[in-house]
Amino acid sequence: MPTGQEKYRQKSTIPLLESAGVAITDHFYQRMFSHNPELKNIFNMANQINGRQQFALFRAIAAYAKNIDNLPALGKTVERVAHKHTSFFIQPQHYDIVGHHLIEILRELAPEDFTPDVEQAWTEAYGALANIFINREEDLYSQTEKAEGVWLGPRQFKVLSNPPESSLVTSFVLTPVDGKPVVGYKPGQYLGIKVQPKHSEYVEMRQYSLSDKANSATYRISVKPEKGDVDGIVSNYLHESVEQDDVLD
Repeated sequence: MPTGQEKYRQKSTIPLLESAGVAITDHFYQRMFSHNPELKNIFNMANQINGRQQFALFRAIAAYAKNIDNLPALGKTVERVAHKHTSFFIQPQHYDIVGHHLIEILRELAPEDFTPDVEQAWTEAYGALANIFINREEDLYSQTEKAEGVWLGPRQFKVLSNPPESSLVTSFVLTPVDGKPVVGYKPGQYLGIKVQPKHSEYVEMRQYSLSDKANSATYRISVKPEKGDVDGIVSNYLHESVEQDDVLD
């Protein structure tokens, strides 16, 4: 855990993180994707266009610094993010990559303030935050391994049917290609879908709420295509291109 002096150094850089505007956050992701383009197949690239993802990381780190003396206050956020990360099959090495680029962008943003002491403090702070998520996500992976019908990584599902629910919403009933059972779920839980639309340069992963009561054989998701300044890549792909008997990860 960080010492009292390290906590002070971390807190002293909170204004820098909170004031991070579009140019700063854009630069962080441009830097990371330039050095590690494989991450474009994990991150939601549509959110890069609309700006949602850019602010999420900096807000999370600033919140951690503010609550460094009261980490239980972050419990609900950690739980929500950890569940989402496991649907992307995030691994510890991904945290190493993000942490490296975070430190480098702080160095580039504030070369005079980002002294060796501040760098050490933030390196340790990010490491502590990353370990919180890594440990929780490892718990989630381990828990699911013990339940019937679970799997780790991508699993192929066939579209059993795709009935329209309304003029806007279509459901997709999915059954595993391997014919084995699927794990049950609670209301509010969701399923990660991994596709690469023909017009998309990258693999796209999205989460969709499960919309039927749990059973051991199928899942159902109900999808409304997102329309706006930036159309939803995956939601529109599912509506326009995915049909009965198609296979999804």
